[in-house]
Amino acid sequence: MRRKLLLGVLVILVLAVVSLPAASASSSQAGSSAGDKKKVEVIRVIEVTVQEAFIDVGEEGDSVGDYFTFASDLVRHGKKVGTDGGVGTIVRLEPDAFTVHFAATAALPKGQITTQGLGTITDGPLNLELAITGGTGKYRTAHGTLSVEDIGESETVLTFRIIR
Repeated sequence: MRRKLLLGVLVILVLAVVSLPAASASSSQAGSSAGDKKKVEVIRVIEVTVQEAFIDVGEEGDSVGDYFTFASDLVRHGKKVGTDGGVGTIVRLEPDAFTVHFAATAALPKGQITTQGLGTITDGPLNLELAITGGTGKYRTAHGTLSVEDIGESETVLTFRIIR
């Protein structure tokens, strides 16, 4: 369960990779009127965990308040296109699941993308959707969602849907 929690944190950090030039992206227009059209970019990258740590701050074992930190490389077609890092804090503990508050940032050549949200971590495959909350540089007006999906013990697919 602890490994799933750490993987979940890594996924959130990857959201910053959404608009990397090295990543493939598609765009479409969304909006209800001609003056309200917004550009949506969809980018997929693989997040590869580089470092992680689990900090047990409460009673021994898994408990509310425990947290983990992570740092990952963001990869597309075998090439590193960015990095990410973040923190996940256990805010609810159920018999078979954790609810974790994630906050992560992805660093890309043209700026950073920030994400956050709640995710439930179980012993099953990781499947999360988090909010893109902003960024810097090219991503300073970014918002949208980040979808996170396990593909291995140290690798996760991140799909960013950035609206500008």
